[in-house]
Amino acid sequence: MIQGVFINGFKSYAQTAYIQISRNDRYKFTAIVGKNGTGKSAILEALNFYFKQGSWNINRGSKNKEDLFISPVFLIEKSSLERWLENSDFKTKADDIKSSLERVSNFLWEDANATFKGATRRAYIKEFFLKVEKMKDKYSETHYLLVIGKSADAKSISKPISNIDKYLGTITLDQINNVIESYYNYIYIPVEQQANSTLRIENMQMQKIMNQNVIVTIEQLLKEKMNVDDKNQSLIEHINGQLNRFIEDINKVIKTVNPEYEFKAVRNKKQNLTPSDIVDNILEGYFSRRTLKSSQKEIEELSSGEQRRALIDIIYAFLRNRGIEEEYKGRNVILAIDEPEISQDLIHCFEQFERLEKLSNVYGNQVLVSTHWYGVLPVIENGTLLHLSETEESDYDGKFSVFDFYNYLDSQAYFPDEIQLKSIYDLAISLSAYIRKESSKHLILCEGGTDKRYLETLIDTQKVRILPVGGFNNVRNIYNLLVMPLKIDKRANSVRRVLCLTDTDPSLSDNSDIGKDPCGKIQLKRLQINHENSRVDLMSLDNFNPSAAYTVTRIEDVLNPKIYIKAIDHIISENKKDYTDIRFDEYEFRGDSLFTNLRGDTNFLFCKTIEASQGKFAFISFIESKKTELSFRYIEEFNKMVSTESVPPPPVFKSINEFFKEDVLIALPEFA
Repeated sequence: MIQGVFINGFKSYAQTAYIQISRNDRYKFTAIVGKNGTGKSAILEALNFYFKQGSWNINRGSKNKEDLFISPVFLIEKSSLERWLENSDFKTKADDIKSSLERVSNFLWEDANATFKGATRRAYIKEFFLKVEKMKDKYSETHYLLVIGKSADAKSISKPISNIDKYLGTITLDQINNVIESYYNYIYIPVEQQANSTLRIENMQMQKIMNQNVIVTIEQLLKEKMNVDDKNQSLIEHINGQLNRFIEDINKVIKTVNPEYEFKAVRNKKQNLTPSDIVDNILEGYFSRRTLKSSQKEIEELSSGEQRRALIDIIYAFLRNRGIEEEYKGRNVILAIDEPEISQDLIHCFEQFERLEKLSNVYGNQVLVSTHWYGVLPVIENGTLLHLSETEESDYDGKFSVFDFYNYLDSQAYFPDEIQLKSIYDLAISLSAYIRKESSKHLILCEGGTDKRYLETLIDTQKVRILPVGGFNNVRNIYNLLVMPLKIDKRANSVRRVLCLTDTDPSLSDNSDIGKDPCGKIQLKRLQINHENSRVDLMSLDNFNPSAAYTVTRIEDVLNPKIYIKAIDHIISENKKDYTDIRFDEYEFRGDSLFTNLRGDTNFLFCKTIEASQGKFAFISFIESKKTELSFRYIEEFNKMVSTESVPPPPVFKSINEFFKEDVLIALPEFA
């Protein structure tokens, strides 16, 4: 994957800059945000130049016209690349290439930092090696680290790490670049790209998306041996044979007039057709007549927003159809889209970004997007957020800010002013349009991705869209923004019901200032275990009573106990050796408990000894620290259980059904 990139003299980058694109190899989604002119699109366009698909867009303010370059920083799993090399066009040189990459990578991991001293140790060099140090412990043994690129005239270089050549051995920089370009498949969709030209089967970008080379397929068909006229010959051989006999017959006719007449091939030129002679005509005559249509309309007849949506939909369909591809198979997709939201109807924005994140975090493709739609922030669960600021050319330190989507709310104190406010407003505006136009689905806004996963185990997503928005405050704020128009325009109304669902936290406070939907379709509720009635209530946040007792309730507290126990047991077995101070064997979970709450007075978690009781807080903290992994494991165990036995829905889902006033749950199989 591309970990970062050095850029000098391209478009917005007059001076050398190092830009970190990804923070880890597991979540390969990156959103690049910032105002116009800060260099968002330039990053994607520069990478397009590196992969031989674009021209150099020079920054006219560059001082040294001889020192222009783009050098991506690649973090590549060794075992995957090595297996791919053994089955690629480079297999005869595979050993030399592996040795070369090993030496270069070791140099970058261990020694390159020390070679930059004095004036050569610029801000971008410090930034790069700071990131290398953070990655080294985790990746240096298992991954190649490579810095390799192209100059403005497309010559292979390794700038700004200029002394890599001596570690290459018999392999050249050109050969390393050829390996990289063959191993990866960079698909770039700029803002101005027309959907009707891209969505043609004969288009090279479309072939990359499909993972099919149409030209090679046609040539193979023409060369494939078959039984024709009792002869084992290919179609191209048959065509040439028929044409040669046709020429012979013509020559016989014209020679009856004058024996000197003859149709004959030009000297020193090929006489017979080759597959490549026919391919262009097949592409023009066959595929050009089969264009993508939507509702019987040609793509170019659609609005610009509909075209953009169709473009992303088709890319998503093909890449999803390919599934999770092993990296060692090569042609690993790096999908770069400039402003996916451009010209889009607001109701489709978050759906498109959800799909792009899924292509990355579910199907393993690296996805890079530049965007002005800040509503993407609460929607994306895992990935990298790169913010570009407006700065003076010399002010490198304030230019780039990088955050994890997973815990970006923890870093919001460091956000530039426009990020937090604009993200909530953008998403709220999109959702407001959605709930007034989308008539097929209800909507649940929940705090985070783990809530969404647990809810989707039993809620039918064909009936209810579930959207995590990044924490309690975001749920509350978006709720207020959704109901605000209802106070202004009495005709405004939600088509379907909207449940803004939060946990009941220890810091429950007065919420009497929140707005209300007069029709009652949009409501803000908190989960509340009701021990007395053995149910989970959905309580309004505006009925806070400081003297009333309440139970801290999170989504993890109201799951299926048997399944949750299996998930916890798995997490414990995976991590036991790393937490030797916790007496795991002295705790017991009760599968007959109605609820799964670990904290407070509960019969779900039983401490067998006094020491276990004393260490209960550390044990619970360990489990809660594995929140994300636990949710994925729960889903796996849930799917196993429902395939073998009847699984009654936990009480919380009965309450959700009551809220929506219809059955919105998935029909599970029943077993005797």
